[in-house]
Amino acid sequence: MADRGEAAVVPGDRDRLRNLFLDAARVLMLYGTAVAVATLGSPGATATQAFVGLLLWLLGVCFLALVPAVGRFPRVALVPAAMANAVLKHSFTLWN
Repeated sequence: MADRGEAAVVPGDRDRLRNLFLDAARVLMLYGTAVAVATLGSPGATATQAFVGLLLWLLGVCFLALVPAVGRFPRVALVPAAMANAVLKHSFTLWN
């Protein structure tokens, strides 16, 4: 089981939730763009790689769309916040 001693975010901490969504959106949109651009000039790239890049970019856009919802519905934003926290932990494993 995961260590539950330290919570990623708490419902009352709206700035931390907002920053978490912004960071996850930036990372996913950057990865999606990098994958899509890398497939443009590569003769060995497949359509699946370009599609995965598009999906990563769209997931980043979804996280970006959740930023205004944090101000109005902070408790509802906790589930996507856990997903965003997992994305950031897996993206930067060396620094965690």
